[in-house]
Amino acid sequence: MIEGEVGGIAMGDSYPVRIIGVINLSKESFYEGSVAKGLDEVLERARRFISEGADVIDIGGMSTAPYKETWITEEAEINRLLPVVGELAKAVKAPISVDTYRPAVAEKVLNAGAMIINDVSGLGVHPSLAKVVSDHGASIIACARVLESSKPIGISDPVRLLNRSIDHTIRILERENVNKRKVAIDPCIGFSSLSPSDEPHASRGIYRQGSTIWPFWKWDSYIVANLWKFRRSGLPIIVGVSRKSFIRRICEVDDPERVAFGSVAAEAIAVMNGAHAIRTHNPFESRQAIRMAESIRKEIHQGANP
Repeated sequence: MIEGEVGGIAMGDSYPVRIIGVINLSKESFYEGSVAKGLDEVLERARRFISEGADVIDIGGMSTAPYKETWITEEAEINRLLPVVGELAKAVKAPISVDTYRPAVAEKVLNAGAMIINDVSGLGVHPSLAKVVSDHGASIIACARVLESSKPIGISDPVRLLNRSIDHTIRILERENVNKRKVAIDPCIGFSSLSPSDEPHASRGIYRQGSTIWPFWKWDSYIVANLWKFRRSGLPIIVGVSRKSFIRRICEVDDPERVAFGSVAAEAIAVMNGAHAIRTHNPFESRQAIRMAESIRKEIHQGANP
């Protein structure tokens, strides 16, 4: 039985699939529709997302799309996030998650009222981020990422590779005494290998982790199809597929704005295969797909174990 508590929100096998609504402050984001321009728009969108079913609001100050040049300085990221996070934490009851891998940024936003750090590097860039999370008693969403220097060629099973990465991340968290009940994992759909520098470069070509047998759309589809294999960690599984490139490639639609149907379909499939939370740009549409998948998943399990 998997159970946890992310930002004070119970998450796991015994709870409804949670919804994390994404709001970006980064004009470099791959999906322009996710970007809020100014504090008033952030507050309006966050309140709307919560009314539409979002349990958590996730704020990003720097885009992490691996195929774009998105890097900004630490100071610039803090300047984008800090005025917004403090006001948002006071204005809404839902916990605030901040998408950052930088310890200094995490320190600032946790002091301002955020409760969750969403680290797309899985502590691969800055392992010291774990101590910041521990010191604040915060929650962390840790993505499964593999450092470029350690990636093998000709991978036969992406899940096995990512589970090894998760094991490494968990060891770092345990070393810093992070409360394991406050940890969730994310298989990091849409990301390739991770550069060990603080300036992640654009994805090199169409292949995942350097393997010529895994073009990105096949890799990401395989991960979604095999989500249940990540249960070995004992941690809640959070999935973010919203409008991502593998969906656009499969659906033959270039514009993220026009792939909403494929996106919610992928979210429903992720729920059927074991996701405990979905990170999305459109909570209203996603909630309908999630609840349908959740209901059918329950009937399947009851049918198998009457």
